[in-house]
Amino acid sequence: MAVTDNYQSKQELYDAKKVFDTMNVDLQLTNTEFDGNLIYLLKQIKVDGESHKSELLKELQESLGPVFKSLEVDHAYTEDHSSWSVFYALKEIIDQISSRLEQGYKTVYRGQPGNWDLRPTLFRKGVTGYTDDFRRNYEQIYKSIAQKFPENVSYFSIHDNLDKRAANLAELQHYGLGTPLIDVSSNPFISLLFMVDGYANQGDEPQLDIFFVREDGQNSLYQEVVKREQNRRISVQKGAFLNFDKLDMNGLSGENKIPRVCLRLQYVRSSLDSATAVNLPDGDLPVAQDEERVKVNVLATAVNDIKSKLNSYYYRTEDLFPDFYMYLGVLKAKYADTGHVDVNKWYQVVEN
Repeated sequence: MAVTDNYQSKQELYDAKKVFDTMNVDLQLTNTEFDGNLIYLLKQIKVDGESHKSELLKELQESLGPVFKSLEVDHAYTEDHSSWSVFYALKEIIDQISSRLEQGYKTVYRGQPGNWDLRPTLFRKGVTGYTDDFRRNYEQIYKSIAQKFPENVSYFSIHDNLDKRAANLAELQHYGLGTPLIDVSSNPFISLLFMVDGYANQGDEPQLDIFFVREDGQNSLYQEVVKREQNRRISVQKGAFLNFDKLDMNGLSGENKIPRVCLRLQYVRSSLDSATAVNLPDGDLPVAQDEERVKVNVLATAVNDIKSKLNSYYYRTEDLFPDFYMYLGVLKAKYADTGHVDVNKWYQVVEN
């Protein structure tokens, strides 16, 4: 059976490093203190020094490094924070990349609250994933669902019509079943909201992926689908997908890598000296802390800062889920009695 016919075979062959040519841009965060709170300080924006096949990535790599250095992000941006806000740094990076695109290209984005490999839910294992049997029998499972619920979903073979198949797989994903689709959005703020909304304050390093899409439709994985009434979130979220049904042996082997820029929030240990410390908000070196606790607080305050800025631009989680049952689920989570004390400032973190 061809690899495209069997998700288990494709999952075994899949290696994100072979499929994507990834240029990492790290927003390096260290720690300082403000008003008695341990918070983040944006130390620098660092473009990786890896070798890339993509001409686009080569050009971005060469041009962006000097630009980011000239921004002096470690200098005071607001009265209560002795570096740029990470939110505005992310926005500046996105603007700089977008301004360098050739005509006929656009960008789409995906945010996730940790730095795990990019893979569709169908390819995941463990508690948040699926068994090998599920992947081997996926076609029959999909067909069975379509037979039982024809008013909700229709079956299309991978050989019939990929556009119609993707539209119906999007319905399955909407209701929580694993598919070969990965959500992306044409709106970077929406993707940033997804990056920070699921953050668990456990020291994970969130990331925002940027993909480059040809507007003439000649793309290897990018997939737009018909927006349906029962799946309104695709329109609200400015959504589309990376469709791994399109991933063939050339893509899996690393012959035709897809260019990607990955913006990562990355914790680095503080190396401040007393001369530098006088310019910090509290004018003193941070008190020695447990390293893991420092990392957790640094990343949590950076995430909180992004949430706060998004909220000020009216990007809120509840607005991204117009479906009745999903909207109620968001409200339930928002007002759940977790025992945590609400805080009013982005730099205040309630520790577990």
